[in-house]
Amino acid sequence: MKNLRKLWSLALLLTATMFMVSCDEDEPTIEVDEDGLSVADGIYLISAGQDPLATMQMTSEQVEADGFGAQERSGFVTGYFHLSGGDYNIVQTVDRAVAATIGGAIETINYGTDEEPKTYQVVTDATDGGDPFTIEEGFYKISHDELTGEIVIFKINSVGLIGAATPNGGNDDTPLTGSVDEEGGSWTGSDILLRAGWYKFRFNGTWNIDRRIDPDGGLTSDNGYLMFTNFGGAIDDLEPGNVGGNFEMTAENEGVFDIEVAFSIENGFAFSQERTGDAPEITFDPAEYQFGVIGSANANGFDADRNMHYVGLNEGVHKWVGVVYFGETSVDDQGRRFKLRTNDDWTFNLGGVLPADGSEATLAVNGADIEAPAEGAYYITLSTADEGGTWISTMSATGWGVIGEGSPSASWEEDVDMATDGFVEGVTTYTLTGEFTGEYKFRAGDSWDFNLGGDPAALTAGGDNLSVDATESYTVTLTFDGENYTATIE
Repeated sequence: MKNLRKLWSLALLLTATMFMVSCDEDEPTIEVDEDGLSVADGIYLISAGQDPLATMQMTSEQVEADGFGAQERSGFVTGYFHLSGGDYNIVQTVDRAVAATIGGAIETINYGTDEEPKTYQVVTDATDGGDPFTIEEGFYKISHDELTGEIVIFKINSVGLIGAATPNGGNDDTPLTGSVDEEGGSWTGSDILLRAGWYKFRFNGTWNIDRRIDPDGGLTSDNGYLMFTNFGGAIDDLEPGNVGGNFEMTAENEGVFDIEVAFSIENGFAFSQERTGDAPEITFDPAEYQFGVIGSANANGFDADRNMHYVGLNEGVHKWVGVVYFGETSVDDQGRRFKLRTNDDWTFNLGGVLPADGSEATLAVNGADIEAPAEGAYYITLSTADEGGTWISTMSATGWGVIGEGSPSASWEEDVDMATDGFVEGVTTYTLTGEFTGEYKFRAGDSWDFNLGGDPAALTAGGDNLSVDATESYTVTLTFDGENYTATIE
């Protein structure tokens, strides 16, 4: 009997030993020896109460700088993680020991609208000894900022391409389809047409998460930060946000592509594209439709056009925009009326009824003269979704504005309207007086479709940011002769 008991005990011991070995293989843990944790000094995301894992380390990342640049931020770290859900903390390790366990109360921020919410979570008062915070299952970008003492928890729900090269242009994402788990993830798209131009990929249709203390303030370290939620750089060397430039598609390489954004714990994000076919031949050439506005209440009367700007192709829609000033009276005694035409010629022109309230109207080829609105500057759009079969136009009472963190609005999200001083000898003038502190641009119709920068003596659409050297009150003047824009600042 004693021998049987000894054999039974030995069998139980062997079984327990095998079970322990099996658990170790399925759920690896960090080795802890008498010298401490075997992870490098740093910041880690952990499941509450657990040891830090090397795969959960957070690393330094740059944040947005003025002029769409990037800058270092002391104590700002991020990481991408697939989480199974539960309670978490952030820990700091020093000399192979946990020096701080950081947590606090979590709240949800909606940076979208009530109709189309976009959310992230934040622990705004993250302190050593703070309570664990609860995160649901998903794939996240998580950051810890030492200067503000906060943790941002950004759940990645979608990945998409954006830019002039993509089917939806720079205003909306071309979505990729995929999923992610604890091993990694992949988001793909097939037969995506890429034309010449810039492009990037981003998360949740968002360029960044704005954590500035004063949303209208600058991007100095004492006013918080903007965390990047997009990638660019080189296709084989990705960089977050503005750290690298955009991807570029050349005219020679235009085509149809299979695209993949991949993520792995070991290597982070990777981007690949495989050309599978030629780009379809363009049958409608917007270069043959150089639209302008011409009329008796405009600066040049019926003698010359006021040129519009071609925005580009977005979701199959070609679009032109422009700002036109209409005088109180006719300059040529022909009544207050106007039309849209192409190439400074009457061969192709559009007319009809166009309200000044921003509502869409269909214009007709060779249609009747359009009645001019009340005196003032107006933002006019024109588009076609069927390569010239139908022409849709809008007109609204918004003209030119100034925007930028160095402008009187102190923001790249909101502009300040310029006053219209009318026209003299074919030149329309717009002015704004206010405090300027740095970089700014001109923007038409409260939209980025048409913005001006670069050389003030010869402004260009989409040009580089303008700037002032000293913080002062300035008067900025924008002039338009029907073809060219120039600016002065005094």
